Amino acid sequence: MKITVIGLGYVGLTTALCLTRCGHQVIGADISSEKIMALNAGELPIWEPQLDELLDQARDQEAIRFTTDIAAAVSEGEILFICVGTPAGENGRPDLSQLRSLIKPIAWHAKEGAVVVIKSTVPIGTTDTVEKGLYLLSGGKSWDIVHNPEFLRQGKAVTDFLHPDRIVVGTRSSVAASRMRELYRAIDAPFITCDPRSAEIIKYAANGFLAMKISYANMMAQLSESWGADIEAVIKGVGSDRRITPSHLQPGVGFGGSCFPKDTEALLAMGRDADCPMPLVEALQEINRLQPQRVLDKLEQELGSLQGKRIGLLGLTFKPDSDDLREAPSLAISRLARQRGAVLQAYDPLVRDYPVAEVKLVTDPHVLLETCDGIILVTEWEEFRKLSWRRLHSRLHPLVLVDGRNLFSLEEMQRIAEETGLVYLSVGRPPVRRKERKSLMYSV
Repeated sequence: MKITVIGLGYVGLTTALCLTRCGHQVIGADISSEKIMALNAGELPIWEPQLDELLDQARDQEAIRFTTDIAAAVSEGEILFICVGTPAGENGRPDLSQLRSLIKPIAWHAKEGAVVVIKSTVPIGTTDTVEKGLYLLSGGKSWDIVHNPEFLRQGKAVTDFLHPDRIVVGTRSSVAASRMRELYRAIDAPFITCDPRSAEIIKYAANGFLAMKISYANMMAQLSESWGADIEAVIKGVGSDRRITPSHLQPGVGFGGSCFPKDTEALLAMGRDADCPMPLVEALQEINRLQPQRVLDKLEQELGSLQGKRIGLLGLTFKPDSDDLREAPSLAISRLARQRGAVLQAYDPLVRDYPVAEVKLVTDPHVLLETCDGIILVTEWEEFRKLSWRRLHSRLHPLVLVDGRNLFSLEEMQRIAEETGLVYLSVGRPPVRRKERKSLMYSV
């Protein structure tokens, strides 16, 4: 099939390249000439595992081409994917300006019988609104329109696209549903059809539930800490229940990224518009908002005032295997730490430009181990498991490490604490520090 994908961000580019793997011919369109030039040169404008291999294969097989000419791209596609951004706007409502800008070129240039697929995350009722707009601007043509939400995790987007838990297709057209089945024929997954509004809610409901699990884990972590319990044992006991599972029951510095913060805000906005209160969503947001403060409070309890203290951040992106800083917890931690007078340094394997100017970036994480008074592990990059703790021997004063992701085991950190004097604090677990050595008194 001939597919056009409009909007080549994380979702659009992953969609375009994965559809070439499924055997389709794809045109990728975006208004950014810089992005298109990079892609035509074989360079990715984003960092996402496996995408580089897919791009090379698609170019070698001439299965994809890229353009800034939206109208021309629209005119060639049998199925048109809309993958433009819908960032948070006023009062938590998504900004749909990029989506609205596509209604006219699609209405004027799409071929007869083309299926229009909205893959962007949009508020309830948006698919119906777009369908009406296409009808009016095209002079009364009927359109097969679909909402096909994405469930991609950054860092695992290719795997999630090619091996999904389900494919959701929201449409009132049996023809469109059949075409979508044909499109995804190479992918083995349950195929769920429903009306567009239900499909729109499915996306928000899924992300809201996952965000709730993270905040619930953080709430239980605080309770565990208060009573001297271990949240890891709690999660193992709770997550072993097949009705619950351990997925996203992960305490830490809080959730971030392009989805959970924006989508929970949108849920609240849609609730307000429908006069439908959503206190659970409000609570999970408040728990998440407090997590950066809690990790800084841990540092202050050990170091005293942070005024003038050298604080290091290990990891800056909102999750590992991604270069995305959108709503990353490191941003809130950096700003709050600066307000408390801390002097900040940071290391992240992918970040070369950080929006908080007062944060000095270093190229070796061991610089933080050797020079900082305290460190917060913000992102659980795998390389941090291989840090050389021997560097701590050169310090005059013990390092305080707050593990905001519970990356390390208490047993491992106890051994390092005994060797180096490290003070290790985590989320929802007992603190680790060097055990007092009792001196032996001999009488003569």
